[in-house]
Amino acid sequence: MSARPSSRQRLLDVASDLFYREGIRAISMDAIVEKSGVSKATLYRHFPSKDDLIAAYLEAHEHHIWEHFDEAILKHEGSPKAELTSLVDAVVELFKPEYYRGCPFLNAFAEFSNANHPAHRLALDYNLALRAKILQICQKAGKMDESWPEQLLLVINGAYSSIPVLGLTKSANQLKKIAVQMINQYLD
Repeated sequence: MSARPSSRQRLLDVASDLFYREGIRAISMDAIVEKSGVSKATLYRHFPSKDDLIAAYLEAHEHHIWEHFDEAILKHEGSPKAELTSLVDAVVELFKPEYYRGCPFLNAFAEFSNANHPAHRLALDYNLALRAKILQICQKAGKMDESWPEQLLLVINGAYSSIPVLGLTKSANQLKKIAVQMINQYLD
């Protein structure tokens, strides 16, 4: 029998589900309390403000995604081309029904244009870290062109943004096709 999640985790799980499905701004703290079954006092003890809860939501996503990416890259350590391809494969693996609204970080950008808002900063930090990871792998291959990682990031984010239009499968397939062509051309 598995242990029951803590109140904090239950709140975070409910908030994550609601924020992703309905949008961060659309969800009130009262809705999170109601759906989680946790008292408002407990909510505010764990997350003093909605911004704290939003940050925890994005940080949890970031942690999960980076674990997934790092695991994929590590399998091919020492082969930059395989590392980049496995990173793209790891992104493609995220194109599943639970990600039907695309990237939670791009969604946060869409909702929070104020550069000082924690959601905006976390979304920016995630995208800059992904660009830095791509650049780091390219540099291992002896490639120093800093614009190429930006191009690959653009393709990845474009695929996420296309999910509502093309659907998960087509967006994933096009990302894989374009990215592999780019990687082969750049690293061959």
